[in-house]
Amino acid sequence: EVHIIVADLMKQGAGSAVYQEIQSRGLKVDILMNNAGLGGYGNLHERSLQKELEMMQLNMIALVELTHCLLPEMIKNGNGKILNTSSSAGFLPGPLQTTYFATKAFVNSFSFGLDQEVRRHGVTVTALCPGPVKTGFEAAAGMGSSDLFKRAASASSTALKGYAAMEKGKLVVITDGPMKFLINFMLPILPRRTVLKMVEKLQTVK
Repeated sequence: EVHIIVADLMKQGAGSAVYQEIQSRGLKVDILMNNAGLGGYGNLHERSLQKELEMMQLNMIALVELTHCLLPEMIKNGNGKILNTSSSAGFLPGPLQTTYFATKAFVNSFSFGLDQEVRRHGVTVTALCPGPVKTGFEAAAGMGSSDLFKRAASASSTALKGYAAMEKGKLVVITDGPMKFLINFMLPILPRRTVLKMVEKLQTVK
């Protein structure tokens, strides 16, 4: 049985409103998948401040709000799973998507810290960190012609990998092989300025 609750998570308090509706319907949440998110392309000083704040509201605040609302019941019941859709971007600096990369760094850090807090209570938190994925994100972010999305993975394969990792209680899953190699083996030895130039080049819209 499917229950649909419509809400604009870019609005303040939307997460709490969703939780109140869940409560009013008498529903019990065993698994929370925080999947809503968006990006935005361009130099920060040339972008709308409002759009940056809306991105932060959706990618970070709504995620924390929903998690905070639903977590106590999971802990009380001694079981629960949370899957936070983050990004490999959360491990990197991101010129031309500076705010987006920063929000995903927040999601990673939040997920890792929270998992340590709640695992002893039977609840696990998994950060799903894909590389580029064909979801319409690239079009919404204005990055359809960038090199970054030429080898984008399918949404379904990425979702299945995230779900499998969540079921196993893994802390993090990086679904893109080359990105995993970059993060785990290259980032620790590459100069930061080199990484910045590399990411900027990949993201440049031609």
